[in-house]
Amino acid sequence: MNIPLTPVRFLRYSEQQFPRKTAVVCGEQRFTYAEFGDRVGRLAGALRAAGVKPGDRVAFLSLNCHRLLEAYFGVLEAGCVLLPLNIRLAGPELTYILNHSGAAVLFLEQEFVGLVDSFRRDLRTVQSFHQLDGTPQAAWLSDHTYGQMLVSATPWRGELTAFDENSVAEIFYTSGTSASPKGVMLTHRNVYLHAMSIALYHHTRFEDVLLHTIPLFHANGWGGAHTITFVGGTHVMLPRFVPRRGFPTDRA
Repeated sequence: MNIPLTPVRFLRYSEQQFPRKTAVVCGEQRFTYAEFGDRVGRLAGALRAAGVKPGDRVAFLSLNCHRLLEAYFGVLEAGCVLLPLNIRLAGPELTYILNHSGAAVLFLEQEFVGLVDSFRRDLRTVQSFHQLDGTPQAAWLSDHTYGQMLVSATPWRGELTAFDENSVAEIFYTSGTSASPKGVMLTHRNVYLHAMSIALYHHTRFEDVLLHTIPLFHANGWGGAHTITFVGGTHVMLPRFVPRRGFPTDRA
């Protein structure tokens, strides 16, 4: 019997084995693995209730936060494809990526509302816009924020044996290349085996705490979202990495 390889298994395992372990630290918020798993299931349920179909692209324009980390598992649970967007790109680049990928839904943080408003009329496939944080003010945004969607949703968990390990799980678009950005498609099997390789190479352990300095929209977050979850470690979300400027004048 072949068991499909999917990163969804990582959270399922840690949720069962370490339910009371602190899974995520995001500012003042703390979530155990049981809470992390519940939120992921609710995201999947919310997406399905909203009419998002298996294979649809679900885009996130977000800094590193617990919501984007939840999307790494919840979007896949719903049978959809995660599309993390580079927050440093300009409007025309984001427009191209969203249209080229055929994104159906866009989740965005409050600080990017103005940016998205500048190009949203040029989007051909995005059917709904959901604000991740704060209170939506623009009429084109859904009345239901990410948090409200989760509260009202019925958790959804797909059958693990039903996953197609060769189906696309995530799409990341390149930057700094010639011509238009290129979409890099990662399958469930790709992501699963990459996380396992990183965990073995770095001897990742249950006691490990990862500070997410690498943006989750960049190269699959270098595997951190899945590797730490796999071993039951703790994620510490850092919205932006801002190195300290200057050096202390008094040196020992």
